[in-house]
Amino acid sequence: MNYRHAFHAGNFADVHKHALLVALIERLTRKPKPLFFLDTHAGRGHYDLQSADARRSNESHTGIGRLVGCAPASEDIARYLRLAGFDTANSEHLPASYPGSPLLALAALRDGDRVALIESHAEEARVLRNETRQRRHLSVIHGDGYAALQTYLPPKENRGLVLLDPPYESADEFETLASALKTAIGRWPNGMYAAWYPIKASREAVRFLASMQQSGIRKILIAELIARPSDSPTGGWSENRHLP
Repeated sequence: MNYRHAFHAGNFADVHKHALLVALIERLTRKPKPLFFLDTHAGRGHYDLQSADARRSNESHTGIGRLVGCAPASEDIARYLRLAGFDTANSEHLPASYPGSPLLALAALRDGDRVALIESHAEEARVLRNETRQRRHLSVIHGDGYAALQTYLPPKENRGLVLLDPPYESADEFETLASALKTAIGRWPNGMYAAWYPIKASREAVRFLASMQQSGIRKILIAELIARPSDSPTGGWSENRHLP
């Protein structure tokens, strides 16, 4: 499977993932000391919601589109919408584009925070590099996100967040993710880690959770969002964040 996020940009899973990402960074930036942010599977900067790929699925209409025109009671959701460029109070229509996790993270981080964005697809990495060219303390690397855990951890700041959002193109992605998380946490136990996985792959997800719970990691948060019943024709989808 060759995963292309352009088909899914701004869908309900993106809303869940990005609202949580912004909330985590906001908590970390309450302390004045600089932090380090690593995105192991960064993707590109903005996604065109009017492109043929996005319009083929129209997933953004049942994701970020459902928040257009609303006034969220949660400040975390309101902050996410502001950083994503969605002025829900004054608009009834979707904007033309949706930001990926790198641009949302950069909008939430401070100038003195250090950032490394890793992307394995050369064209996606090129686009991301062009969209972040003006940012200081930033590296955009075309390479292996899992290998970056060895390269960048532990960071000199000794505080921060690692986002792992792999495409699940390979059959053993869950095993690779679990192994990578255990290695990373061994190298940098003070870090915060947020990992996404699809609940649709239910057996693999259960095994992944069991592996993490048996790993000795003391603090794990599981945040799940299921938009459809698992026995529906299209199945259930979810995303989870594990935060040691």
